[in-house]
Amino acid sequence: MPPALAVRLGGGALALAAALTVPLAAGNGVLVLFIIVGIAAIAAILASGRWRDIPVAPGMVVLGLLGWAGLSLLWAVDPAHSGRSLATLAAYSFGGLCLFAAADRLAAGARARIGTALVAGSCAALVLFTLEGVPRYLGWGQTPERALREALGLPFHLHRLNRAASLLAITVWPAAAVVARRYGWRRGALLPAWAIAILPAFDSNAALLASACGLGTALLGAVLFAAGRPAALRATLMGAIALGFALMPLLPNWGPFHDRFTARSLSGSVWHRAEIWSFAADRIAERPLLGWGLGSARAIPGGNAFIQPGVHRLPLHPHNGVLQLWLELGALGAAFGAAAALLVVRRVAAPGVDPPAAICLAAALAAALAVLLTGYGIWQGWWVGALWMIAAVTRAVLPARGDVPA
Repeated sequence: MPPALAVRLGGGALALAAALTVPLAAGNGVLVLFIIVGIAAIAAILASGRWRDIPVAPGMVVLGLLGWAGLSLLWAVDPAHSGRSLATLAAYSFGGLCLFAAADRLAAGARARIGTALVAGSCAALVLFTLEGVPRYLGWGQTPERALREALGLPFHLHRLNRAASLLAITVWPAAAVVARRYGWRRGALLPAWAIAILPAFDSNAALLASACGLGTALLGAVLFAAGRPAALRATLMGAIALGFALMPLLPNWGPFHDRFTARSLSGSVWHRAEIWSFAADRIAERPLLGWGLGSARAIPGGNAFIQPGVHRLPLHPHNGVLQLWLELGALGAAFGAAAALLVVRRVAAPGVDPPAAICLAAALAAALAVLLTGYGIWQGWWVGALWMIAAVTRAVLPARGDVPA
């Protein structure tokens, strides 16, 4: 395959990811999309033979994490499941790194087209969420999604759009940066404002927290950039990530936190998560350095015990990605996770990244971390794929100077 064709193949994969990640999340199609675009990116690398295009820093973090995860099979409580998890994670990571390589090779015109696809996909998702959300706000029992699924004879679940809501809370920020670059920050701010207005209609605490964290980070960034202190935003994010990853195992059993959030007067999703985190913290304290092995959360001794009828102490995973890293891979696994987040922070004040882009990048990272800390299992295929695609698309549309080919 000629090099130019390989570049176009990678660019096409990124455009698909930009346009379809959030809309397909509404139908649980994110993993299929990631497999398609990942294969396309891998094919582009294989055809061009440009292995050196894979970025070094992310590659080293991924290799370190995979290597340590592989060693954890020696002491994992369920080695067979851990081995399958490792193989899957390695495949996903290779596809994600190839997407990064594809993003770095794009010319300005291709980056602009991917930016347009990202904005179009975000707007399409916002329209769909608005059509569904307004009837929910008004308390109508019959919403467009419910009517459609009933007409097709499909079951309707109130929480079915939670994944899409969480991803939308993240992706609106890089989309806003694209609009801000082209039409000014006032128009760019309309996209996250729209998302923040409509997402409370849906039953996703993770999406609401992501919206709040993204907005708070964006406002902080705007203040710091206006004061001429852009490096302070990066320093704040780096400090928060380092402290958060280091202290997370201590938080669930800290008296004020535990007493406040395990109260049965709260909603079941809140107090149950607090109980899950407390149990996970206790198990982390037993193996703080090595962990229990990759993918072992579902097999942790005592996890299947009931807090009350039908409510397990640890149902499949801790619903907190940082705690899951600590639980399964110990301190070193958590360090690799922190390193991945810090690589994103490094780009916030990188040369060539303008203030609106830097602020939106920081807000997207904060939103993603909010979902990571409250939502899904860190190794779930759709979630891993979504993070790789969002990161690669953001890398394409908000490049640092060194990412742009000469």
